[in-house]
Amino acid sequence: MQTTHLNGTGLVTTVISTIGVRHEGAHGLVTDGLYLDLRHALRNPADDPTLRYATGLDPQVFAHVLNTPGALELIGRTAVQLRALADEVPVGRLTRLTVACQGGRHRSVAVAEAIGRRVWKAWGGRYGIEIEHHHIDHPVLSSSTPS
Repeated sequence: MQTTHLNGTGLVTTVISTIGVRHEGAHGLVTDGLYLDLRHALRNPADDPTLRYATGLDPQVFAHVLNTPGALELIGRTAVQLRALADEVPVGRLTRLTVACQGGRHRSVAVAEAIGRRVWKAWGGRYGIEIEHHHIDHPVLSSSTPS
C-alpha cells in the first residue's frame, strides 16, 4: 500500500481509500462514508499498452484519466459531496471515501488524488487528508475477466 499525505495545520479529517474490486478481500476494505465505482464511468488506462504497467500516480496516467470525458465533472461532484459530509461529522471523527476500479492501479488512484487535492485546496490546507492506495502495488490484472 502507498499513502499520500496532504498535511494540514489541523487534524487529518478525511481518509480516501482506493481499491481494485477484482482483488480478493477488496470489499472488506470498504467502510462507512462515500463509495465511488469507476469501472463503467471512465476509460481504463490498462487497455493502452503504453500505460498498462504505470499507475495513477504517474503523470501520463493521471492526465489520461482526467482527460476522459466526464472525469472532471465526476471529480467535482464527488469533492462537493465529500466536503458536505465532512461538515456534518463531529470534530475528531473521520470522513471516508472509497474509490474503486477494476485493479486499483489506474483510475481509482488518479481520481482519488484529484479529489483529495481539490478538497484540501478548498479547505485552504486547514485539515489533513490521507489517500491510501491499497492495490497500487499489486500485479496488473488480465482484462479477460469483465469489469
